[in-house]
Amino acid sequence: MTNRYAAGLFILMMFTALLTACWDRTEMNELALVSMMGVDSDPESDKITVYYQIINPLSGTSAKGTPGGEQAPVYTYEISGSSFGEIKSTIYKMLPRKLFMAHCKVLLVSQRAAKQNMRDIVNFIEMQPNGRSSVPMLIVDGSISQVMRTLTPLERVPSDTIDSRLDLLIRNSLLVGKQIKVSDVIERMEKSDTIVLPLITGMTEAPSSNSGERSADIDANQNNFIIRGGAVFRDYRMAGKLNDTQLVWYHLLNGDRGRHVRQFQVEGKQVSVELRLVRIKREVFWKSDQPVVRIRMDLELSTAYTIESVPKSRNEVERLENRLNQIIADESLAFYQMIRERGWDLLSINDLLRKQTPNHPDIDQAAKNAQIEIRANTRLLRTGSMSQPYGGTG
Repeated sequence: MTNRYAAGLFILMMFTALLTACWDRTEMNELALVSMMGVDSDPESDKITVYYQIINPLSGTSAKGTPGGEQAPVYTYEISGSSFGEIKSTIYKMLPRKLFMAHCKVLLVSQRAAKQNMRDIVNFIEMQPNGRSSVPMLIVDGSISQVMRTLTPLERVPSDTIDSRLDLLIRNSLLVGKQIKVSDVIERMEKSDTIVLPLITGMTEAPSSNSGERSADIDANQNNFIIRGGAVFRDYRMAGKLNDTQLVWYHLLNGDRGRHVRQFQVEGKQVSVELRLVRIKREVFWKSDQPVVRIRMDLELSTAYTIESVPKSRNEVERLENRLNQIIADESLAFYQMIRERGWDLLSINDLLRKQTPNHPDIDQAAKNAQIEIRANTRLLRTGSMSQPYGGTG
């Protein structure tokens, strides 16, 4: 009995030691919390540059004159090397804390690096022991060094600013889509899709590095950046750009449900109309041995934001709906013709034909010869300066 008691006591002591001990614990003050990361590549020197924007733990919302009140909210470290492996090995020449990537919110890639090959970049993110492939990826149109050193208004941490802007743009516009994360890029590139990522650019030539000076500047258009336009990617390389107008048709034709206000000219008058996609339907049929892809969009409209011309009767509402049906269909078709001439399958016509006609001997050629028909069916639900909503023609 005594031996059993001694053995049980020994086992209990061993378990107690295991529960109270933490052999690989790292204190918070030993970590460098990465909030944003940037990657650049110089094709002439074959040098890679990685920017790590590290949160400053001593910075806070304290008032001027108190400890930490005048310190920058983040510090940007710039490390260059001939490979990502070399950068990983030499970063601690400058950084006094262990990199911790789990808090990273945004990945920025320079335009010249995006035009070379992004495969190594996404692989580098994937291989990080505490990296995140669920962060959004944006392409820098201009100097990535300038963007990585820009402090932003309202949100103290620049990565919070970008993350918040993307969320608001996805919900309130048709300028940014949801599938812009690193994991989305990898998945869609491996499927040979053509994709679009947001473009970001700086808005000043001399960003201030002093957070106190920055917070005292009333002009939010200085020392800031803007998300504008989209970068087209095919096979891990940037192939071109879309402007904001083209982005609206790209996201609509791909089924995105954001809201967007556009100005149209109807019967010689300018009308501001908010668009919201309700449903989209794609179907394929054959005509004279040629595939025909028909895209039908059902859209809800609102002229609540217009001050130029407001329909005041049901007949005027019907004329506005019919005219907008034609304008939206024509502009959408013109957008498709443009991307088709550039060889960008941004509407995934190849994938659609492959699913609908899996036994076709040459899907790629069929997609090139496919006839596209686009139809819009709009319904005006709200009008400006009117107390009662109008129903559409259906």
